[in-house]
Amino acid sequence: MGTVDANGGGQRTAGAVQSLRRAFTVLEAVVGSDDPIGVSDLARHSALPVGTVHRLAQTLHELGYVRKDEHSKYLPGPRLLKLAKGNQKAITLVAQPYLDDLARRYGESVAVGTLNGDYVVYLAKTPGSRSIRIWTSLDEPLYPHSSAIGKMLLSRLPDERVRTILDHTRMPRFTESTLTDPDDLLAELAVVRERGFAVNEGEQEAGMRCVSVAIPLRGELLGFSLSAPTLRMSDAVLAETVTGLKRAALALAAELDGARGLSQKEIHGK
Repeated sequence: MGTVDANGGGQRTAGAVQSLRRAFTVLEAVVGSDDPIGVSDLARHSALPVGTVHRLAQTLHELGYVRKDEHSKYLPGPRLLKLAKGNQKAITLVAQPYLDDLARRYGESVAVGTLNGDYVVYLAKTPGSRSIRIWTSLDEPLYPHSSAIGKMLLSRLPDERVRTILDHTRMPRFTESTLTDPDDLLAELAVVRERGFAVNEGEQEAGMRCVSVAIPLRGELLGFSLSAPTLRMSDAVLAETVTGLKRAALALAAELDGARGLSQKEIHGK
């Protein structure tokens, strides 16, 4: 609660902060929705009055951070792209020490990536120390169906959205192990969700084995990926690697998300 001065400046400051928090709550609800979302649903998700949500959403629309479809439901707007680029840069800076530590510990190439449209892109990477290692490019989009990190990221989406992505990318075959049938991949994604990690068994490049875990950051699709020649990645090594990747993912998510968490009490100014 702000200190109230003789001119009411403290009250105005507290009110401005509360409005800003509420606006971001509404914006996060729009971004977090898989489909266009109306005012009533926004109010339910944000636990704010419908009238408040309508005013905030309209302001965000005027500023370009959300847009409306033909049914006056809200979707992410074009100005969010600028914020997303800045957010990804911040994630990269914070994630790099974790990648360096994992690469030193296991001696293999490690990367952090996300979905950009229908494809996987790496945001940061650290090469392994072994003489034979996998090279990952930060500039080249990857097909999600044939990569461990792609499967992990797809497993965080509804099946309907996954089918749309696979329809767009066409699921090309890269090796004899590549899955090219959407139903087969959806069945594997169900396994990924249950066990908490994804594996690429030479599906992108023969003789290579990759493993990926999700970074449980609110409002983001992120994952760690570690890649190695199959001969170095036995099942025992894979299990040990998954444990290390999951610990790093939780630590990174806590560092990135800790400063962003706001309680309902803070949002509502109670």
